[in-house]
Amino acid sequence: MQIEELFEFVYILIDKKKVTARKISERFGVSTRTVYRWLEALSLSGIPVYSMKGRGGGIAISEKYALDNRILSDEEKLAILSSVKALNSLSGSQNPVVNANSRAAEKLSSLVSGDAEWLEVDFAPWSPEGKVVSGLFATLRESILKKRQLAFDYFRGDGNLEKRIVHPWKLIYKGQAWYLQGWCTSRKSERFFKLTRMRNVELTGRSANVTKKEIPAESEEEAQNEPELLEIKAFVFPPRISYLLDTFICSQVLPQKDGSILATFSVPDVDWIYDMLLSFHANMKIISPEAVREKVLSLAKNVQKLYEK
Repeated sequence: MQIEELFEFVYILIDKKKVTARKISERFGVSTRTVYRWLEALSLSGIPVYSMKGRGGGIAISEKYALDNRILSDEEKLAILSSVKALNSLSGSQNPVVNANSRAAEKLSSLVSGDAEWLEVDFAPWSPEGKVVSGLFATLRESILKKRQLAFDYFRGDGNLEKRIVHPWKLIYKGQAWYLQGWCTSRKSERFFKLTRMRNVELTGRSANVTKKEIPAESEEEAQNEPELLEIKAFVFPPRISYLLDTFICSQVLPQKDGSILATFSVPDVDWIYDMLLSFHANMKIISPEAVREKVLSLAKNVQKLYEK
């Protein structure tokens, strides 16, 4: 029994007080024998459901059972409802995941006294490609929940395209981007894949049997190999101030008389961070560290030499 069906079954009993097994079987498209198996499973899990035989009988739930304040407060119900509504943004409107979420939201709405419209989450980009993103979420969700391996083409950090086969674990939103975490069969290690670099994503049909629990904990040596953080101080000028605030978390932002800001932010000491610093063009002047300042200046001179040729 799917979790969505379980909740719907319980809410039907709460709403209708009593219903026949035939009605439930027609509602979910299963046999009455399956309905009674569901009934037994609910009863074993602590839900006070029972069946009554004879004329006027059926399946019922104890009148004392309800989602009231003894179980969930209004604030907790509102938090759950807001989360369910937010999940709808991760898949297309015709996706069964969203349909299940919408049904759950409709049922929860009748139990909530507050306003659940205070929050709206939309992870789709400001472009027609938003529908592609929604479809990708649906595929990734199915692969994770049904434990199926994923195959896709992936653009590496150096721009080269590779075929990857992955045992998916979870979707992660971090640093203004979505990532898929899982076990990469070609690298034979845990990997994070940025969704915007994934192409031709499909389920292979093969079981995903490598779980995160089976992966040994990170060794002290591996932890020491993580890149160090560099604290950068720089003057940033319009119109790139907003871009800076969108890209980095600034620990200090001091407005200057000339309209610029003196910003302090931390970045990992990796090669690609210099590409991002160069993207500010002449609208950022790095003050410290001196090594970062000199490297950015050297890269800028290389670009100048390229055009001089």
